Amino acid sequence: MKDRLKTSMWVEAHVRTCFASDMPTFIINKGDSERGGILLKVNRFSEGISIYEQALNFDGHKMWRLLSNFEATAESDADAFLAKKRQYDMDIWILEIEDTKGHYSLDAPLSTF
Repeated sequence: MKDRLKTSMWVEAHVRTCFASDMPTFIINKGDSERGGILLKVNRFSEGISIYEQALNFDGHKMWRLLSNFEATAESDADAFLAKKRQYDMDIWILEIEDTKGHYSLDAPLSTF
């Protein structure tokens, strides 16, 4: 069995990394501390909002999937999208990252399929 980092530890480290890079990050929903899934709401304000989901590729390596993009004026739509995802998975973590300068980058590759 492959050793795996607890989700709660990854979340805590990611929040601190973002804050150190001048990107306030908030835990919107706490999920299962051991193996909960992760959704990122990256708010780039005037450039819009992107929602990513952490996943594994066919080789078992971490990657991110873009679930949706929203216009800057549609934050309530993005929040409704996340609320619907939370209805299906109560163990999911949701982080909101405020990226005013457009510097945020994912810590794993973005899925192209």
